[in-house]
Amino acid sequence: MSLVHKILDFEVNQVDDAARTFWAVASTGQVDRQGDLIEPSGWDFANFLKNPVIPWAHDYAAPPVAKALAVRVEGQRLLFQAQFPTAQEYAFADTIYQLYRGGYLRAFSVGFAPVQSELAVHQVEGRALTGTRYLKQELYEISCVTLPANPQTLAQLGLQTGDGPSLIERMLEQPFTTGDSPRPPHPSPAVLAAAKSALGRAALLGLVSSRLRHHLGQAD
Repeated sequence: MSLVHKILDFEVNQVDDAARTFWAVASTGQVDRQGDLIEPSGWDFANFLKNPVIPWAHDYAAPPVAKALAVRVEGQRLLFQAQFPTAQEYAFADTIYQLYRGGYLRAFSVGFAPVQSELAVHQVEGRALTGTRYLKQELYEISCVTLPANPQTLAQLGLQTGDGPSLIERMLEQPFTTGDSPRPPHPSPAVLAAAKSALGRAALLGLVSSRLRHHLGQAD
């Protein structure tokens, strides 16, 4: 059974410094840029609650940086309450906590195994995208990560982003020619920088996915 990752950006609020806890959103029922949708009512987190550790970047060889005290589905959102160790217990975990508290980190990645799914076509920003609709899924883990979420998620949470159109959107706006047709204009420095950043993120995500499959015994 394959493991799927979906990354969500969120805004930390109502931090309990005494308990070192805060609530965060792990997943929503919104269609993402890949055209995928996860039905909130389909979450099964019974096994996760038996060992609710929260790793850093899916690294199972290192101690967890937090644990989930509670997980629940509320409306269209999968919510969880994270608790972090003290600096005396685990200095690195305390650093992660402080980075979330200060807004320097804002993303979590949810790993789950699809139990029931179907192909679906969704409208995303005026375009039809063919993706997967996950009807039932088992939550395996929630990781602290640095990878950002897509702009749609930020908008859904009422947050603002100054990133502008995505790299894919800008590439779609570029003229495309083949054969003997004139070559398209050279991409602007902004597009090249965005492409480099996107490739870096894709490479990092691929590395994380590869390590996770290795730890799960699913490596090729």
